[in-house]
Formats: sequence, structure tokens, C-alpha cells
Amino acid sequence: MGSIKASVWSLLSGGFVYAEMTSHVIWANWLALVWIVMFAWQITVSTTKKGTTDRR
Repeated sequence: MGSIKASVWSLLSGGFVYAEMTSHVIWANWLALVWIVMFAWQITVSTTKKGTTDRR
């Protein structure tokens, strides 16, 4: 699972850099938006999972 996540992040980052370097600004903006949403989702899921180990 970790290698799949790493591959997805690498592809998004590489695609963004390629789009910026080749002046495909709209495509780069969509890749950046997807990257931001996925990052926020990953942080949310990670925080939620840590919160389930509640000790009372």
C-alpha cells in the first residue's frame, strides 16, 4: 500500500512539474488542485485514525 501511495504522489508531482515546464497552465492547475485535495484527505484520514484509540 505504501508503494502505491508513493507512486501516486510521484506521478502527480512529476505531472505538475512537466505541465508547468511546458506551459500547460490549466492542466497544471488541475493537477495542483488534485494534489491539495488528496493531501488534505490523507491528513484527515490519518488524524481520524489516531483519534480512534481513545483511552478513558
